Amino acid sequence: MKAKAYWRAAVAALILLPAGWAGARQTEAQVEPPSAQPGTVPGVDPGAGPTAEPIPEMVVTSREQFGKTSYATLAEALKVLDHMENASGHHLRLVFKVELGKDKSGPLPIQLWAVYNGKEEAIESTPDGYFYVPYRPDWEAADAKLVSNQAKGALRATVMLEVLPTEGQPVAYAELRQGAKVLDRAIEEFVGPVMGFFVPSIDQLDFICEPRDHCRVNAALTTGEALEADDKGRPILEFGRKMDRRNPALSLAATGEDGAPTRLYARPELHIF
Repeated sequence: MKAKAYWRAAVAALILLPAGWAGARQTEAQVEPPSAQPGTVPGVDPGAGPTAEPIPEMVVTSREQFGKTSYATLAEALKVLDHMENASGHHLRLVFKVELGKDKSGPLPIQLWAVYNGKEEAIESTPDGYFYVPYRPDWEAADAKLVSNQAKGALRATVMLEVLPTEGQPVAYAELRQGAKVLDRAIEEFVGPVMGFFVPSIDQLDFICEPRDHCRVNAALTTGEALEADDKGRPILEFGRKMDRRNPALSLAATGEDGAPTRLYARPELHIF
């Protein structure tokens, strides 16, 4: 692979969440000491009730919009993937890898909700911190807001694809290529307003699995050619005119240390020449 200077989408897709923290002030109930009565032991009041305990401090988080775009705008990308899934039998889902930023803290687990028409629905997540945002016509019509339980500037998010191929059935290169274009659109909406400048197009996908250190991705072209790998041994699919013309199929699978299937993701790479 040619030497390139590149940004990982994990860096480019930094999202600052404008949520605020409100702390409730801790208070204590004051108890007046009773007057000493004849015949009592000094310092001991047999008639006094139990000492009032301090009210514990309560931390409340507000729920503000996740990212810099509306759900109605994001829905344009989600509809494309929804159509692809129903038409092809394969599954490419748009997901956000959401984590606390370096040296940041906040309530765990990280949570996201869709808020619309006076109600809210939880966004599906995995134990590894991936959030699947579905296409919902009712959310689009109401321009739902995606909100989080974290403070402003606490989170970073990476826009990725989850790949759920039918067992034993290869995935067409063209489908992954189209999925990358959908990611381009989603990243432009979520990252462009934050970074303030043009975000280059995706020209390759890196395949990863979870949990990272305890799983393995197996990926190859059905023609028998192996995919190039990065320095950690993770397969890379590079896009280009030659591959576009060939449109090969890919055999993709991810397994854990015990041999059981695990989640498989396609992480976008953005290159600057």
